[in-house]
Amino acid sequence: MNHVAIVLNDQKTDPRAKKALKRALRDHGVERLSWRTISKGSDAKRATKRALEDGPGAVVVCGGDGTVRAASEALVGTGVPLAVLPTGTANLFANGLGLPTDAQEVAAAVTHGVRRRIDSATCNGRTFNVMAGTGFDAAMLDTAEDAKSRWGTLAYVRAGIVESRRRAPFPLEVRVDDRLVHEGDATGVLVANIGRLRAGIEALPDADPHDGLLDVAVITASGAKAWMSLMTSAVLHRQQLSGHVEISQGSKVAIELGAKHRFELDGGVKGRTKRLDLGIRPGSLLVCG
Repeated sequence: MNHVAIVLNDQKTDPRAKKALKRALRDHGVERLSWRTISKGSDAKRATKRALEDGPGAVVVCGGDGTVRAASEALVGTGVPLAVLPTGTANLFANGLGLPTDAQEVAAAVTHGVRRRIDSATCNGRTFNVMAGTGFDAAMLDTAEDAKSRWGTLAYVRAGIVESRRRAPFPLEVRVDDRLVHEGDATGVLVANIGRLRAGIEALPDADPHDGLLDVAVITASGAKAWMSLMTSAVLHRQQLSGHVEISQGSKVAIELGAKHRFELDGGVKGRTKRLDLGIRPGSLLVCG
């Protein structure tokens, strides 16, 4: 591994983390490092495309889930492996795959570690790797956005409590592999490629980024009591027994909404839409670690 490219979000990455990564890669024998520095996660796709023009043996992405998601859009199908030094708030991708978080361990994974092929997914033409959603989770993420820098992961907890109290059901239709799985009111839909979040919580315990399938949860919980019941089921890995969620699985998902709603990809809110079309690309992303 003579050449490694690094795409670094300087709004998410402490200068000490950059220095530690540089030292670690040198310690592991990497002779050439090429750096692309960005200030917005969405710029990672363009930066990664430019980095690939120099023919690196791997790309290390330093940032949060938005940075990793955008960078992966450029890496899908290229065969160039992705490594991550997670420096965001939630770090869903790194946590979900159990990737290393220490600079020395990341460097070891890049230079001498295993390579894993995982599935990558699409939603309305955009790449995501962990999960997509609309309704409750998109509203919660939107509410938490301004407080993340101050409260960290607690911002999501606070936002979840707020949204569980005020989130009203809305009409939608969900088809999985052209099968109608839900028609009626719900408070949200989650579509997962990786189901594991933080602290052992699995939003969708059967979601596996190696099976060529998406796992779908239509959530009908409404009110704080119902949401508490659902969260307890999630902690106990018993979502399928909850009366507040309908779970299915397939390679193609279509969600029709009665009105425009916010949607999210890998923890980042992307705007409003009346329809979501989701698919899976088996084994399309190579990951270090």
